[in-house]
Amino acid sequence: MKKSVIASRRVMLMCALAGSMLVSGVAIADGCLQGTWHYFDANGRLVGGQTVGCGELDGSWGAVTTNKTFTQGCASAD
Repeated sequence: MKKSVIASRRVMLMCALAGSMLVSGVAIADGCLQGTWHYFDANGRLVGGQTVGCGELDGSWGAVTTNKTFTQGCASAD
């Protein structure tokens, strides 16, 4: 085989691998953001929350602040 054909195949293979890694990375990242943000005031009191990525459980209440934590996973209030 000619060197240009081999190089062309390598480039195509690398592009295919990079594309599949990008798609799988997006899928993994999307799945990782399932849970609840908890927002706290300056004194550490819980003042709000927002559930994301949990379908019917998604929602928010209270205030949104920059002092926040994230709890991974979806759990019903039952």
